[in-house]
Amino acid sequence: MTLNDIIAAFNSNKEKLEKASNNDNSDFKFNFNKSIEILNRFREFKSAFLEKKSLVVTNGNPYITIILCMQAISQNISLCINVQDTMVELNKAIAYIFETYLNQNGINVVNYMTVEEFKNSEADDIVVIDDKSKFYFLKDELKIKVRYISLLNIDLYTDLDDDNSLTKTINDYCNQRFIGLDIHKNETLDDFVEETNKYEGGNVALILTKENVNQMDIYDKLSDKKVYFNCNPFAKIEVDVALKNLLK
Repeated sequence: MTLNDIIAAFNSNKEKLEKASNNDNSDFKFNFNKSIEILNRFREFKSAFLEKKSLVVTNGNPYITIILCMQAISQNISLCINVQDTMVELNKAIAYIFETYLNQNGINVVNYMTVEEFKNSEADDIVVIDDKSKFYFLKDELKIKVRYISLLNIDLYTDLDDDNSLTKTINDYCNQRFIGLDIHKNETLDDFVEETNKYEGGNVALILTKENVNQMDIYDKLSDKKVYFNCNPFAKIEVDVALKNLLK
């Protein structure tokens, strides 16, 4: 099946996806057009046949489910996604499209896993995305070999005069859309850059500043992150990060 076939399958199931999102009864607002933009982004994905079993724990963000499914079928990976009881109907509806319409056996969404299920997992690779508390629980409490990856976690730096109102708006938006946010104020931009590099912060840096700064220098120093300057990134952030390989 081609990417065009996948997009056609999504288009034919648009109403089912939107109904599933409504049934989840969440503040999350599913944007069908954004899901198509994410799929189209995979025209640029560089894939390799890995032929392994992956278990991925997410915070339930449905766009991450789309990204994971696309990366799995592109790399011949058998995939189980644990969404931790979040947006279960929508996430399962997304997986259903890939399983049924692409004849892709090996993509499964589960809403809950017991300790024993984690310990007895036959996965070759266990990954936690954007949930450090779950990562440390599996790693330190259960002594399971696990990887942590940040995908939709934002380190926000601001020195704007109205930053209290602005950061509240951004924080509320992120909470509704399962995007992690770490706010940095009352520090210099240089300190922010050093700190986010040193402590392996989010995959995204959003810098809102009234100062004239050398943007290219910041891009270089934060080369492993998607960096936005003085803009609203939320219309496209999920699309921008979609090609970060989570399963390699």
